[in-house]
Amino acid sequence: MGVEIMAFIKVASKNEIKSGSGKVIDVNGKEIAVLNDNGKFFAVDNACAHMQGPLGEGSCQEGKVTCPWHGWTYDLKTGKNTFSQDIKLNVYEVKIKGDDVLVNTEAKK
Repeated sequence: MGVEIMAFIKVASKNEIKSGSGKVIDVNGKEIAVLNDNGKFFAVDNACAHMQGPLGEGSCQEGKVTCPWHGWTYDLKTGKNTFSQDIKLNVYEVKIKGDDVLVNTEAKK
């Protein structure tokens, strides 16, 4: 039985990311969008599957993030595109510790 090691890193303070918006972080050369949906924090790949638009610069509400370039939307919990369930982003676990926002550097499986 293997031991799963989770590597959480601090990426922001809660007050750095306003509700309805996001912040782009770089983890080992990979861009991840950390988003605040009404006080709940989520993390997904930053690049939209359509034309690599910056999701961290998009808006989020009601459990979805919208790409600022062409309006593609993704479920923040599953990473699935709302137009086609076959299109999916990697999703990363987020923890809140005090005022710190921590993201697991490994995508959920």
